[in-house]
Amino acid sequence: MKAFACTSLGLLTAACALAAPPTAETSFHIRQANSANSGNFATGDIAVVGILNVQPPVGNPGGYVYGFVANCPTGLTCESLATDPDWRKLGLYERDWTYYPHQYFASTPYDPALTGSWRLLLSTASTYSAGNTLIVQTPTLGNVGMMPFVQSMTVSGSGLTPTVSWTLPASTPDGIDQMRIRVQDNSHPVTVESRGSVQRSFQQSDLIWQSPVIASPDYTLPTGLLNYGTSYSISIDLIHTRADGSPVSRSSSYFDFTPINPSTLPAGVSNIALPTLAPVATTSGALAGPVYGFNIGHVGPNDITFIDPVVATGFSYATGAGDPNFKSVQVASNVGDGLYEVWTWNGGVWQQSASALAAGASFDFTAHGFAAGVSRFQIRGIEASAQVNAFDVTGFVTGLSFVADGSFTGTMQAITVAVPEPATYGLWLAGLGALLAGRRRRT
Repeated sequence: MKAFACTSLGLLTAACALAAPPTAETSFHIRQANSANSGNFATGDIAVVGILNVQPPVGNPGGYVYGFVANCPTGLTCESLATDPDWRKLGLYERDWTYYPHQYFASTPYDPALTGSWRLLLSTASTYSAGNTLIVQTPTLGNVGMMPFVQSMTVSGSGLTPTVSWTLPASTPDGIDQMRIRVQDNSHPVTVESRGSVQRSFQQSDLIWQSPVIASPDYTLPTGLLNYGTSYSISIDLIHTRADGSPVSRSSSYFDFTPINPSTLPAGVSNIALPTLAPVATTSGALAGPVYGFNIGHVGPNDITFIDPVVATGFSYATGAGDPNFKSVQVASNVGDGLYEVWTWNGGVWQQSASALAAGASFDFTAHGFAAGVSRFQIRGIEASAQVNAFDVTGFVTGLSFVADGSFTGTMQAITVAVPEPATYGLWLAGLGALLAGRRRRT
């Protein structure tokens, strides 16, 4: 890390003798791809620049540290940092993550003209006077490609130590040098605050843990990390590194996970089959939920297979090729008013087949005009006020039976809607609504 504490670079003018700059650790510059998520992390292909563990000088504990970054785009010759309009400048934000405290960062949609080193300035003075200012040159990106997402993610085990597995992409523009899992706490977000001239703040999930480098595409989360009653975002990170081991390109594929306490489940509900998620990269603003797939080796008419799909106000089920039809559905979870609607497909439109299916009760398709069962159906009627998270793979437990023995390789997709934002619902809607509509300045 190249740092300059007392020098004159255009806007840095004051003497160094009577001042002290902040301190910081390692700078970073990463081409980052984020899948859709509920942690308020920007989706899509972005560049993230910043520095770790920014602290005021020892003689001024608790002092305020200002910060911004500047880049001279490829093909331009930039002069004074204070006056030349060709410099591309971004204000820095501070987020006090549990895992990476006092991180200063900025992000912007990836631009090949901005892949060179950024000049990063941190100062205890709003004027960025020389004696108060630390200047750091970040690494470059060069011509590194965007790292693709994993092709699918699966979580098995519904307790506090689930096993996460994933399928690697068929190809990548650069090699996968590292794989890691990161865990964010959605229930206890951190406030991210600007450190530039304009004061802004927002909330993001708190990064609480990062795995060591993982050798194979599966990992069991350690004991003591997760707690019942807490919602988490878990990301699978594929990383291409520089020669020094620092990340230069990374994709993060997210899914949400709320550990299920077995004592809270209805009698007879166990061995819940959790879905596989194909990560959603970016969207055009539609609030359609992510599609989840299942691969359960044996199902049949004489037992109930409990699965844990992802819902907001409802969900759609469909069988896979060669699967037996659905015979019945039982909603095990009791959310909202505990009454649900069952909708079936008549070949042209959806029709309501039940208006008040109670939690714990079953609806038998073969007894309601579908002697051969159904290949798809919907459960609707979950109130938005129930705050069921559309990205949470443990948010809603449902039991299924089938008209014949076979396998279940079908899919489920959440039915989501835009709703007003209650105070306790803001973090989820920020990720599912505004960010999916294209907000890219946060990461």
